Amino acid sequence: MYVFILVLAGILQGCMTSLNAQLGNYYSLFGICFFVHVIAAVLLILYIKAKEKKKISFVGAPWYVYLVGFMGVGMVASSSWVTLRIGATAMMSLSVIGQMISSALVDHYGWFGVEKKAFSLKQLPCYILVLAGILCVVNG
Repeated sequence: MYVFILVLAGILQGCMTSLNAQLGNYYSLFGICFFVHVIAAVLLILYIKAKEKKKISFVGAPWYVYLVGFMGVGMVASSSWVTLRIGATAMMSLSVIGQMISSALVDHYGWFGVEKKAFSLKQLPCYILVLAGILCVVNG
């Protein structure tokens, strides 16, 4: 079930990147971010009101979890701009490299409350293999 959900999320992310790029033909980067985040916020608030039956509260969470909003704006803006220039496949493939680096650091150091999982040199060939595959995809 988790694999299916993650594959579906990846499919939606690939579509979202292309749609964001199309919005870039009509709006500025900030306009694109506005549409993406405001629509998501409205849908989330409606969901919480209908399903959760409790007040929205911003207490109890560590301060750094709210940085996700800044990261989302940066991701949407950069992916929209880049996709128009290099294409969706290259953009998504290259972003995987950044995801691998950041997730390896988060796991290794246990940042953001994640259980520490030390990076092992045994994993390096896997990272290199993924990188080689990404370069093949990007360069044709």
